[in-house]
Amino acid sequence: MKCLNLLSSKRKAELFAIFFIVFFVFLSFFSCSTTDSAKKTNPVYEQQAKNEFSEYDSRILKKEPEEFLVDQDIYLIILRQAIDMYNEAIKTEDFDLLDQAGKYFYYVYGKTGLQSAKDYLLKIREYKSKKLASYIASAKKSEKNKDIITAAVFWGKVLRLDPSNKEAKEFFKKNRAVIEQEVKKNLEKAKKYVDQGKFTQAEKLYNSVLLYDPDNQEAKAGLEKIKKMKEELAKSNFKKGVDYFNKKDYDNAIKCFKLALSYGYDKNAINIYLDKIEIILNIEKYYQKALDAFNNQDYFAAYDFSQEVIRLDPNYKDIKELNAKIKKAIEDKILAMYNNAVELYNQKRYQEALDIFKKIAEYNASYQDVQYYIQNCIAKIESLSQG
Repeated sequence: MKCLNLLSSKRKAELFAIFFIVFFVFLSFFSCSTTDSAKKTNPVYEQQAKNEFSEYDSRILKKEPEEFLVDQDIYLIILRQAIDMYNEAIKTEDFDLLDQAGKYFYYVYGKTGLQSAKDYLLKIREYKSKKLASYIASAKKSEKNKDIITAAVFWGKVLRLDPSNKEAKEFFKKNRAVIEQEVKKNLEKAKKYVDQGKFTQAEKLYNSVLLYDPDNQEAKAGLEKIKKMKEELAKSNFKKGVDYFNKKDYDNAIKCFKLALSYGYDKNAINIYLDKIEIILNIEKYYQKALDAFNNQDYFAAYDFSQEVIRLDPNYKDIKELNAKIKKAIEDKILAMYNNAVELYNQKRYQEALDIFKKIAEYNASYQDVQYYIQNCIAKIESLSQG
């Protein structure tokens, strides 16, 4: 400390500057090291994934998290997204989505060795294996019953899971003429459905064609056309919904938003408006009920409804003024009830007085000396019943 005091002010400043530079360099190095270690993955996991799940393309593992999931680079987030895909795929029997989920699980497992990712990969493998056996059994049963078209559907599903399946290939080769006729018929029907705006029926037919003929370009083009048409209809209906909402035409807004949703528009964007509409409609409903109850001198009901309006929107219309009027009316009514109850009490009509005092206590338990009168009424009634 004495040595430091002997240094000139200038020298002290130089030493402090050097100290801070070294300190910040150290911090930067530490920060980079931490970031690098967070991104660093163990090559053992990659080899483990390759060995255990050879059905996946190991080139996936060469990608960085930022490439694999554009805006998110956290493995657990990728895992959660994969789980959502998996659940939806199982629910809808969507093997394309299941394959996508599998790639995500494979990537996470190959990069981190997470057991949960491996568990899902095993589930997918088991699910596909069971489905494959089920499809083969159904295909053979249909073929035995000479139901060629149904058999073709199941053999098509078999090829989706096992592209090299010999039995399926032989079936399609043997029944090519019948299947081609069915494909042609389905393509024609699908086209008519598209023209009628019946997209779900058209999609089913196009997908059935792709089961018989996975490379059918007309079916693929038809599905792409439907996708674009639905996107346009989703956008236009959402826009109409917003326009109706701004004009306060909530019934038509709801119809348009639900149509947009049916065409695949973003659920979150639509729910924002649907939630707003629900609140607005509830506010108006409660406000009208509060007003009607007030006009009918049912002040306690009016108070309850006005509180609902205030909870939803404290600045709705003249709710503050209406609420103040309701409170004043209740206070006047309670005072009149109180005076009436006291008079009944003095007339020794204790049960009638007690009923009124209890009603007052429901609104305001500490109103004047209402509790005193309640206890006294009960005591008087008990005393009279015993006497």
